[in-house]
Amino acid sequence: MTDLDEVRKRLTLSQQHTFPLHIQEFGMDLVVNEGIFSPRHFHSWRWYTENFPPVAGKRVLEIGCGFGLPGLYLAKQGAAFLVACDIDPKAVDNTLENASRNGVKNVEVIESDIFSNISPHQKFDFIFWNYPSNFAPADYKYRNNIERGAIDPGYKLLSRFLSEGPAYLTEPGSILLGFASDARDDLLSEILVANDLASVLLGSGTYCHVDVTYRIFCVRKMSSST
Repeated sequence: MTDLDEVRKRLTLSQQHTFPLHIQEFGMDLVVNEGIFSPRHFHSWRWYTENFPPVAGKRVLEIGCGFGLPGLYLAKQGAAFLVACDIDPKAVDNTLENASRNGVKNVEVIESDIFSNISPHQKFDFIFWNYPSNFAPADYKYRNNIERGAIDPGYKLLSRFLSEGPAYLTEPGSILLGFASDARDDLLSEILVANDLASVLLGSGTYCHVDVTYRIFCVRKMSSST
């Protein structure tokens, strides 16, 4: 079985539940709806929520919000404002539902293909993406919508994200990229160089039952990183 086959198997298993799932996490009452990554099968959201840099007073943009974590937690932890977006309208609805359930007011949730519906006039201190880092050939065709949250054919999404992202940052702002250890570091390096970007590893870690190390990188323009 190839790595891609294993990913597809996990995605299928993640939907073999009775939905909605009800979970209590980080002091919040949350639901996970059908078609959204199940927290029982994918654990990166928990690690990034636990290890995100302080956000007090910061404007945050989260790409790929899923069922709402870590974004909603950051909004409750003192972020000045959160924009959470996802290409999947089911994820947008799920995050909106969880924001309402938990009284999170300082959030806007929108459907957006990365930055496609983000106003160019908006600037953020942090732009975060728990990136779907499973590599597939550039001509790979998604079998269903949920694969879009796990697989990036040819790393074309990553290239778009890192080339367009700096324009949405405040002067001291940073892109925070969740990029697991089973991802293609060689391709990330190529994309960083092509866009005159520098990255610094802010943290890494794992869980005893997970065979991958989660990593978060701070990415900025070369001229801003010195």
